[in-house]
Amino acid sequence: MGKVGRAIMLAMCMLLLAACRYETLDQAIEEGIPFNIQQIVHMEKLKEGTLVLYTTKQKDGAERVDALGAAFIEGNSKDGWENVGHNHWIYEKNDFMMQYKDVFHVYSPDGKLEVKVPFLFGKINSPKITKVEVAKSDKKFSEAKVIKKGKERYYYAIGDYQFARGLSKDGKELNRQGK
Repeated sequence: MGKVGRAIMLAMCMLLLAACRYETLDQAIEEGIPFNIQQIVHMEKLKEGTLVLYTTKQKDGAERVDALGAAFIEGNSKDGWENVGHNHWIYEKNDFMMQYKDVFHVYSPDGKLEVKVPFLFGKINSPKITKVEVAKSDKKFSEAKVIKKGKERYYYAIGDYQFARGLSKDGKELNRQGK
């Protein structure tokens, strides 16, 4: 391949890479997340980017369900924004609460890990649950942040948490999830 061919290939690669970036964070969320977002539950701005927690309407068998999803958006207003998350959703039928646990990894062009963002996110289904606690593998529980959106309640914690438990107002454990 000659110099002209290489220049054309380089230009095409740059155009493809630029096409994945958006001018604004909102545009990256709206156009970069491949699911029909029903509601943004929470956006947590971190040093490394923005963690976006959302709900999406999906098909689970023959039934349409409200599933939980998350995305990690990296960038800034100068260089643009990009959804670097591995996009998927989760739905679990549970009378008490639903849990979504994941880790976002961002790698440099040469394959080195640059960012690791572990988190736990879920929906509280039972009105009896008034508080959610999370724990790492050491099983020392700490309080998760609870978010109210309309009539729905969600919880999240950023960190390498393995377990979540829903507590009643008197502190009784009603449900525990995780491995």
